[in-house]
Amino acid sequence: MTTTMDSQLRSVADRTLRFCFGTWYWGDAIAIDGLLEAHVCTGGPYRDEVIACLEHWSRFSPASFDDALVPARAVLALVAEGSLPRAAADRVVAALDRLPLFDRLIPALEPHRPPFRFGVCIDALYHLPAAVLLAGRYRGDPGAEKRAVALASGILEVLHCPTGWAQWYDFSVGRNNAVSWSRGLGWALLGLLDLLDLVESPAGNLVEAAGAIFEALASAQAESGHWAAVLGDTQAAEETSTAAFFVAGALHPRARALGVNARTLEAATAAVLSAVTPDGTYEGVSSDVLPVWDLASYERFSVEPSPWGQGAALRALAALAANANSSDDR
Repeated sequence: MTTTMDSQLRSVADRTLRFCFGTWYWGDAIAIDGLLEAHVCTGGPYRDEVIACLEHWSRFSPASFDDALVPARAVLALVAEGSLPRAAADRVVAALDRLPLFDRLIPALEPHRPPFRFGVCIDALYHLPAAVLLAGRYRGDPGAEKRAVALASGILEVLHCPTGWAQWYDFSVGRNNAVSWSRGLGWALLGLLDLLDLVESPAGNLVEAAGAIFEALASAQAESGHWAAVLGDTQAAEETSTAAFFVAGALHPRARALGVNARTLEAATAAVLSAVTPDGTYEGVSSDVLPVWDLASYERFSVEPSPWGQGAALRALAALAANANSSDDR
């Protein structure tokens, strides 16, 4: 790992620890996932901090619908290796079980919050399919993998729109908002690749979808190496987290056979490195984006430090570090 990359990874990880997770919200999971990946690369204190955070949640936070946004992959992996008590995995299973289902397939994440009651966000592709698969394996459900793949496919189907995949589908009105939000494509991409890393049976439709998302992003990259917040929309401001998602996805083990464009990756990498401030904040990331129907709300937005911005940057920087170390070994 280069000295600069190592320094940036540690800086972003240290900055991420300033967020205090007592309950869960959209985007928190990738911060936890990113901290665990940073630990693998740097040997810093991040794994111990994550375990302490998750154990505190499992012991003291009251059960709620918010539990479904827990970093389930991390929890179930840590339980499997004995680093967390089984009670933490039991909470993940219970959280998924209590969610109401659309079309007997797609869980309503956060059904207690008005903006999310009746639909599905593209972010759910990061949270739900892998969680459903691993939770099912934890309790010995032989149909878990098939159900997780069907879930991912179902979300992709309802979100598909003329310009790619929309941020939001509302089951109460039977349509999506037709806004190809570039950060959302990042959520979908990493979620699909993480799921493909877990499945044991062929899932060619999901491989095809991941490849299509890569192609859609590659065709719309700006000269800066970043992406407009709405794919291909020249009126939209740039959203820096999309570059981080792209880099993390392009260097993901399950992306090797997808033929990711090297120039796009190189430009995105430079964009990611330039968005890290001296204090480890990954800047230029949009604040919370609620599902709406008007395009203008996606084109102009406030930016702020966030778990999802930090987490996407951590996964990108950790992937770059791992790739650099692999190249050095060769």
